[in-house]
Amino acid sequence: MKFSTLFKYDKKRLIISIVLFVLAILILFPLMLNLLKSVTHSGETPDRIFGYGVKELEDIRKSYGSEGAKMYFITRFTLDIIWPGIYVFFMVNVLVFLLDGLKGKWVLAVKILPFIAVIFDLFENTFCSIYFFSGQKTVGLIASFSSLIKWHFLMLILLLFIILGLLKFYRYIRSKKK
Repeated sequence: MKFSTLFKYDKKRLIISIVLFVLAILILFPLMLNLLKSVTHSGETPDRIFGYGVKELEDIRKSYGSEGAKMYFITRFTLDIIWPGIYVFFMVNVLVFLLDGLKGKWVLAVKILPFIAVIFDLFENTFCSIYFFSGQKTVGLIASFSSLIKWHFLMLILLLFIILGLLKFYRYIRSKKK
């Protein structure tokens, strides 16, 4: 599949992306969380916290211990290699569907937003893993900053889902009246 075809609406690809997204949330997340919990005895993970700082990261690091840090590393670089691919595939396909029929340079910019979010997600995971082994505050700050940027992009994308969904619904209703 060419990269440019990802930005063209395809109903089958949209359905596949939705199914993969739901399956990942229902199966992959609980599996990895239980694996992490089995070693750390904690379900706390920086990925699920909006706006954590170095202090919160340090608290998680201490609660994990060295075995927990290793398990965090393993789960991040299995789950977070698979998960970003799934959610970027899902988000791009939903945006492509919602933007279908709209024109302008801004349309391409909107379709690229999930890739920016995933880049900062990968930065966060990488720097959290390094922090859990090194304890260097600067690395923790970079992880925290990466997380904030990731979450802001994800919230922006969610807001765009809502706005573009309402716009698509309005256009659909209007087309039925004609």
